[in-house]
Amino acid sequence: MSREWLVSVALPIEADSAEEAVREYWRYVTELGPDELPAYVSPAGDELTMTAYVTDGVAPLDPEED
Repeated sequence: MSREWLVSVALPIEADSAEEAVREYWRYVTELGPDELPAYVSPAGDELTMTAYVTDGVAPLDPEED
C-alpha cells in the first residue's frame, strides 16, 4: 500500500527580489544536485519525523555530524 510523503528542499537565499531568489535557488539545485543537496522527507501528517536524504541514502540533519 502506497503512502503519501512530503518531500522538500529548503535553502536560505539572500536576494534583492523574489525573482532573483528563485533564480539563485535553481542555480544551487542544478550545481549541487542530488549527491550534495539534501531533500527532506516525512510521512504526510507526521512532519516531526522528517529525515534528510541525498542520493546515497540518509544524510545527517546536523551539519556538525559530518
